[in-house]
Amino acid sequence: MTKSTTRLPGPQPAPLDALQAVVDAGVAMLMSGAEVSRVEDTMVRLAKAYRVEPVDVVAIPTALFVAGPDGRSLVKRISHRSVNLAVVAEINQLSRNVAKNPIPLDEFRKQLEAAKQHAVYAPWLTIVFAAGAAGLISQLMGGHLVDVVPAAVSGGLTQLVRRALSFTRVPGNLSDMLSAIVATIPALSLARFSVFQPGSIMVGGIMVLTPGLLFTSAVRDGITGDLVSASSRLLEALLVGGAVAAGASLPLYFYLHMGGRWP
Repeated sequence: MTKSTTRLPGPQPAPLDALQAVVDAGVAMLMSGAEVSRVEDTMVRLAKAYRVEPVDVVAIPTALFVAGPDGRSLVKRISHRSVNLAVVAEINQLSRNVAKNPIPLDEFRKQLEAAKQHAVYAPWLTIVFAAGAAGLISQLMGGHLVDVVPAAVSGGLTQLVRRALSFTRVPGNLSDMLSAIVATIPALSLARFSVFQPGSIMVGGIMVLTPGLLFTSAVRDGITGDLVSASSRLLEALLVGGAVAAGASLPLYFYLHMGGRWP
């Protein structure tokens, strides 16, 4: 008895076209903050589904290297990265569905484009969440009840500025520093009033910028043995932390240097 294999409906796609589609999926996942082991697994699944074998994939946060059959290879530079786990989950699930039931390449590209646009939360809702988180964090840092509102304003402004700068050519670390500067405005504006705790307000605002997920991804990559990716993500997390610290410290330094009151 011969073993049956699942075949694609319609004409078989050209190997290079299929390889390009597989690379596009990997690039989208890397740009959305996926760990490299998941990216490589997803691309291998898709390559097998479209009979692009053998294929070898090496992914790092800033680049993607793919060697396909007959000496075909593709290299993609990842210049912009963010965090959108909804896109990661959608593409990961799409790859598993295609691995079980292959679909025409054109249909896969359409579903991939739809997955790239996927978002769990609307932009305005992320600002609301950032504001709420900042207000709660101010209380964890020993702030008074009256600090909740200014801390929420700080967190909301920080997220708003960060999202606005993500659509510009401003480098990522500079964007984080500018966002941190904005986060200090409510705290410095209310520091002269003894009823407020400006330190708690400021911490609540800048905590929105902390690279917690990036650091977690670095640890996970290290555990799975992707040491280059782990080192790269860890360095990126440290740079983000440094940019946030610089952005919060500069306005405070000038404020105190000009004689501003600080409890």
